[in-house]
Amino acid sequence: MNIVRFGRPVPWRGIIASMGIGAGMALFTALLGILSGRFHGSLLLLLFLLIPVVVSPILIAINTFATFDPQTGLISINGAAPVPLAHVTQARTMTTRGVATLYLGTGPTRAERFFVANGPFGSPRVERDWVRHLLPYTGLPRSGVHPDEFGTRHVRQASFEEASVFAHRWLN
Repeated sequence: MNIVRFGRPVPWRGIIASMGIGAGMALFTALLGILSGRFHGSLLLLLFLLIPVVVSPILIAINTFATFDPQTGLISINGAAPVPLAHVTQARTMTTRGVATLYLGTGPTRAERFFVANGPFGSPRVERDWVRHLLPYTGLPRSGVHPDEFGTRHVRQASFEEASVFAHRWLN
């Protein structure tokens, strides 16, 4: 079987979308300037062209991804060393404005987790199907009991049951 990817190391879709938005807004500003007869929006035009220059590094910095090998049962989160799927012990669910996101990881920090989401810029259907299939094999705590190993008492963690219900209900 092939390796299953959750997200990508470089978020190409977001980078291309920011380039399209910046170029589209710059063209619209240039068109308005030409049609009005006097173009005073040159600074505004340059600001729109800066959108991809600013957004692309931010997207790369906040990007999270994982790769899972079905043959070995190992998952690598954000390029770290592969670990067994049972090491995935952290889960968090979030729904904001119709976009449902399930965060999974081996620890509470950004470098130790990845996410799967629905919505227009969310994860493809294949990734959402795979995460629902893999949830029973993770080490998520059952019955809602969460040991406070990482000092994260203020962060609401989801149990295996809560994550499974969330994934089947929202990640269709």
